[in-house]
Amino acid sequence: MMMRVKRLRVLLIVGGILCGLAPDATALEAKGWAIYGGIYDTRGDDRPEVDDRPLEAGLEYRWPALELPKLSSKLSLKPTAGLAATEDGNAWAYGGLRLDVQLGNKWVMTPQFSIALYEDGDGKDLGGVLEFRSGFEMAYRFDGGQRLGLLFYHLSNAGFYDLNPGSNSLVLIWGFGR
Repeated sequence: MMMRVKRLRVLLIVGGILCGLAPDATALEAKGWAIYGGIYDTRGDDRPEVDDRPLEAGLEYRWPALELPKLSSKLSLKPTAGLAATEDGNAWAYGGLRLDVQLGNKWVMTPQFSIALYEDGDGKDLGGVLEFRSGFEMAYRFDGGQRLGLLFYHLSNAGFYDLNPGSNSLVLIWGFGR
């Protein structure tokens, strides 16, 4: 138990550092925060009832878009870092990239990929500390830059460990800030 508490503290410290360090980026678009919540492990192989699946919540920091050779005015690559946890005591810190694809004036489609540090707590064992988080967000952008969307993502270790059950999450996400 003491080892888990120490690992969770390290996880939270690393996540805090990731959220506090800004990469060399040019402000093509405003930076901001996002909060999200929803269902962890939607597949729920060991929990057939939807009501038995744990809830998760997270906080994410989004840096301004990286200045890259102009491919399209409708694309922007953004570094991101965040922390998430489930009611079962699972927790992870992650850092990675999001690719915002503008679909008209109000809709944004965002594929994303992150590397995560994971602690299973009393919840699902994903096989090890190193995990990969890949997902897809579809959001509506309000005037003023706020967004409301759905995010589906997969968290797994890509076969780095003997055990690799993975988990899928479906969450409602609200992005805000300037």
